[in-house]
Amino acid sequence: MKEKIIEWMEKQDYRPQNIEEMATSLNTNPIQLKTYLDELEKEYLIKQTKKHKYALLSFFKQYIGTITVKEKGYGFIRSDAFHEDLYVSKLFLAGSMDEDQVIFTITEQEERFNRQEAIVIKVIKRNLHQVIGQIKQDKKKLKFVPEDEKLDLVFDVKDFSIATTGDIVVFNIEEYVNAKLVKGKITLVLGHMHDIGMDIKSVAYKYGFENLFSEEVLEELKELNSPPVQKPTWDKNIITIDGNDAKDLDDAISIQILGNGHYELGVYIADVSSYVLEGSKIDQEAWKRGTSVYLADRVIPMLPTKLSNELCSLQPNRPKKVIACIMEIDSMGKVIQHQIEEGTIQTKYRMTYDEVNAILMEDDQNISIKYQDMLTELRQMEALALILRNMRIKRGALDFDIPESKIIVDEQGKPTDVVLRTRGTGEKLIEEFMLIANETVATTIEKMELPFIYRVHDEPNNLKLAKFNSIAKASGYHLNIRNNKVRQTALQQLLLNLKNEDQGLSTLLLRMMAKAKYSEQNIGHYGLASLSYTHFTSPIRRYPDLLVHRYLRKYLFEHQVDIKTQEDAFQKITAAAIQSSKKERDAIDCEYEVSDMKKAEYMEDHIGSVWDATITSVTNFGLFAQLPNTIEGLVSIASLEGYFVFHENNMSLVGKNITYHLGDKIRVRVVSANKKTRQIDFEVVRSKQNGKRKQNNRKKQKSQS
Repeated sequence: MKEKIIEWMEKQDYRPQNIEEMATSLNTNPIQLKTYLDELEKEYLIKQTKKHKYALLSFFKQYIGTITVKEKGYGFIRSDAFHEDLYVSKLFLAGSMDEDQVIFTITEQEERFNRQEAIVIKVIKRNLHQVIGQIKQDKKKLKFVPEDEKLDLVFDVKDFSIATTGDIVVFNIEEYVNAKLVKGKITLVLGHMHDIGMDIKSVAYKYGFENLFSEEVLEELKELNSPPVQKPTWDKNIITIDGNDAKDLDDAISIQILGNGHYELGVYIADVSSYVLEGSKIDQEAWKRGTSVYLADRVIPMLPTKLSNELCSLQPNRPKKVIACIMEIDSMGKVIQHQIEEGTIQTKYRMTYDEVNAILMEDDQNISIKYQDMLTELRQMEALALILRNMRIKRGALDFDIPESKIIVDEQGKPTDVVLRTRGTGEKLIEEFMLIANETVATTIEKMELPFIYRVHDEPNNLKLAKFNSIAKASGYHLNIRNNKVRQTALQQLLLNLKNEDQGLSTLLLRMMAKAKYSEQNIGHYGLASLSYTHFTSPIRRYPDLLVHRYLRKYLFEHQVDIKTQEDAFQKITAAAIQSSKKERDAIDCEYEVSDMKKAEYMEDHIGSVWDATITSVTNFGLFAQLPNTIEGLVSIASLEGYFVFHENNMSLVGKNITYHLGDKIRVRVVSANKKTRQIDFEVVRSKQNGKRKQNNRKKQKSQS
C-alpha cells in the first residue's frame, strides 16, 4: 500500500489532500490509511502541510541525501533527486557530520560560481557510531581525542579503566546529547600510539576491516584439509603469473593452438567454494568482509591465510581443486565454444610479472633459459592477449589508464618513496584472459535465464557528460554528443588523445562516469562494452566471485535449477550484491585514506622541495596539482598573487595577467604536509609557462564523432 501511495503522489496532477480525501481517492479505509501515512512520515518520504494535507517531501522543496564533510568544514550532498553533488557551506551544516543522512533544501542559484547550493534542515540518521582516537592526559584527567580532526565534538567518556595514556581506542557513541556533545564508552584498545603500523590499523578498523578472525572461524578452519592427491584433470602446461610477493595464487592459465588455427585458452580458478561452505562461520565472515584490502605494506584478507595462502593457493607441483573455463577463441577474439568444468590441476611454474616482462619485452636470455619449455606458449599468450584487447577496443571498451602509485615503507612503516606502478605485457595478458573468462561465465548463466550476480556499469549521465564537454572545449577538445547520447567509440578516441597530454581531463571524465557495482539485474558493463559480465576469477579475495563459483556448482555440476533453488538464489544474490558493493566502496575509501595519509607523511620530509606538476582540478578556493608520482596537493587561492575568478563551466581560475586551466603544467613548492589531516599544500613557483598552454595547443580542436 505504501508503494501505491507514493506512486499516486508522484503523478503530475496530484495536489496535497487530507486523510479523508485520500481515502476516497484510493478507495481505502481512512484508519488503515493513517497507519501507512504515519510510517511514510517516519521514513521522511512524505510530509504534512499546516492544514494536515499530505504530499511528497519534494513538494516542499525538501530532499533526502547523504552529506560528505571535508577537512575545511564545508560539505557536499549526494542525492538521488539531483544529478550532481550539492555544495554546503559550513554555515549551513546544521550539526551534520560526515556521511550523515540529512533533509536539505536548495538555496537560490549562486551566479558567481554558477552552481546550486544546499542547506541542511535536519539530520535524520547519524552515520557515526564509533570513533577511533587517542587517550591523552589533560592535567590530572584523562580525555579522549578523536584522530579525525574534523570532528567538532565533546566526548563524555563513562569509564577509562581499560585504557591508559597513549592508547589508541574505539569509543562507542551511546547518545547524541546535541550537535556538539556525545556520551559513550571505550569498548576496545587497538594498541599504543607508538606500535608499528598502528596508523594503518586504526584507519582499517574505521572502515570495518581487521586482520584477526573470530575463535569460531579459527575452530572451523582446523577441520579443513587438503583433498587426497588426484591425477590432474588436464594434461597441459599450466602456469600462474603474479606479483613477486603474492601468496594467494587464485588463477592459472594454459594455451595451445588447435588444428583449425584457433586458440584454446584455459583459465583455472581456485575452487574456494569446495572449502567455504554456504552458511559456515568462514562464509559468514567472508560475506561480512566482502573483499581483501591492500594497504601500503600489508593485506587484510577476506579469508584466513590457511585458505588463501595454503589450501586454495595454486602453488606449483601441488594438486589443487579448480573450476576451469576453457575457451576456443578465433583470430577475431570471438569465443567459438567453451566448457566450464571442475577438476584438479598441478601448475608447472609459479612465474612473476617481472619474469614474463623480461622474456616478452626485453628478451632476457637468462630468464628465457629458466623457462625454455614455456617460451612458445608465452609468445602465443602475448599474441592472443593482443587479439582480445583489439576486439574489446573495436566494440568500444574504455581504457582510462590512470597512473597508480606504490608506497615504499621501511620496517617501521615510515614511507621512504612513492613511485609509479608499471604495467607490462605480463600484467596486461593476465588482465585480458581474466576479462574474457568473466564474460564467458556471465554469458553462460544469463542464457540459462537463472539468478546470478553480475558486475554492471551504467551509461554515463547526460548532464555530467555535457558539463565535461564544456570543460574539455576550453582545453581544445570536443566530444560529439547527439540526442543527449555519446558513442563509446567517441569517448574511446577522446581518451586516446588525452592519454599523453591531459591526465587531468582523463581523471575528471572518470569521476563523471557511473560507478561499477554488483547486481542481480544484468544491465551490461558500459566501460567494458560488454553485454554480460561478472567476477569469477578471484574467489580468494572477493565474495561475489565465491558466490559465482557456488552457483556454477549448483547449476552446472549438480543441476539444481528447480524453482525453489532459483527463488532462494535470487534472495541471497540480491543481498550479497548490496553488501559486496558496499564493502568494495569501503575498501576503496580505506585504501585511498591510507594512501593519502602515507603520501602526506612522506611529504612532511620534503617541505620546501620544488616539483613539476599538472593541474588536476580547479575550484573556487584554489587548484589541485599532481606530481609525476601521483602525490596531489592544494594550491590555495589565497597563495596566488592577485585577484582570481572561478569559472566552473571551463574549470579555470582567471586572473588579470594569468589563467589557470585544468591540465596546465606548473611548477610548485611544497609548503606544508600533515599526516593527521592527510593534507598537502603547494605554492606556485613563478615561471613563464605557469598557467599557460602553447597557443597552438589552445587553438587545436580535436573532434570525436
